[in-house]
Amino acid sequence: MSTLWLILFYVPIYLIDSGFSHLEVGILISFFPLTSLLLIFPFGIFADRLSPKKLVIAGLVISAIFLLGLRAVSSFWGFLLVFFIGGIGSSLFRISLSALYYKFLGETKKGIKLGFFSGFMLLGYGVGPLVGGNLSMRLDMDSLLLVALFVLLVPLFLSLFLEDAKPAKFHFGVYRKDIWRKEVIILAALVFLLATHLGAEQTSLSLFLKYDADLPNNSIGLMFGLIGITISTLAIINGFVADKVAGRGRGLAPLLYLGMLFSGLCNILMFIPRAFASVLTLRLFHVLGDSTFMVSQKVTVSNLFLAERIGGSLGLLEAMHTFGIFGGMLISGAVPGYVLPFVVTGSLAVLAIIPAIALKPKF
Repeated sequence: MSTLWLILFYVPIYLIDSGFSHLEVGILISFFPLTSLLLIFPFGIFADRLSPKKLVIAGLVISAIFLLGLRAVSSFWGFLLVFFIGGIGSSLFRISLSALYYKFLGETKKGIKLGFFSGFMLLGYGVGPLVGGNLSMRLDMDSLLLVALFVLLVPLFLSLFLEDAKPAKFHFGVYRKDIWRKEVIILAALVFLLATHLGAEQTSLSLFLKYDADLPNNSIGLMFGLIGITISTLAIINGFVADKVAGRGRGLAPLLYLGMLFSGLCNILMFIPRAFASVLTLRLFHVLGDSTFMVSQKVTVSNLFLAERIGGSLGLLEAMHTFGIFGGMLISGAVPGYVLPFVVTGSLAVLAIIPAIALKPKF
């Protein structure tokens, strides 16, 4: 995640500076999750029926090809192809590693285990822009991509030591029974709606900080480093909270809704801040909501599905997550400015809570 966000967060700025329009940038960046949207469910099934360890390694190798491709192209269509390849590598790595983690999760202390896993993933979301922001003050994009390529060798080496899971054998129709349940459908809808703001973040947040808040790249990187450290810490704390709530025999639905509420409201309020301190404060409250929802959702997933076919089920939810990101990117390209996308996607998250409560899913 650190390597991915070392590059992805600054690519919109690089593309704008290279002469691409805001709409073109939105289309290019959206191809990254669009690829995942098309392939992540099959990749989830692959993680159940093939070697998830080998799939993790393959995802990292394809991601390296993505970084090399970004250094080699300059045209709109060239970038489109490279982002398509990058989406394949990223989604194959993410779904395979997550499925492998769930398969060895066990039945005790799920909250803290998933909070720990989510925390380190989110830490990468902060560390990547922090490092990238400071390096981009000294290096051009070609050099930054080369740095990312060398950094990627670290997880590629570590992946060789993963414990592998045995492939499972079962009829594909079992997935349909897993998916067509009220709780799964509602959870998938919530995941989709909350994820739209991530599309706004990937497309518009760096541009908002650069051109509306007038922050230099190293300040942008510092902000995301602080956000990453905060959200990763909150994810681990929320893992403890989820275990405490589950230990008392209560459902996790209130935590899910509370997370959506905090996340959505803080996105709606993005039209207010313009200085570093005020933007940072609002984003820290925002990630409190994000981390609460993420960890609660992951624990809910572990309760809803069997570990032996968790890959396909994760593939469905990751597809909805990615579909939401893609939708948020399209919103960012369609609505004017760099703030309104956050207001729109934040409103979607807040409004989704009411029908979800009315349907009373057993989370």
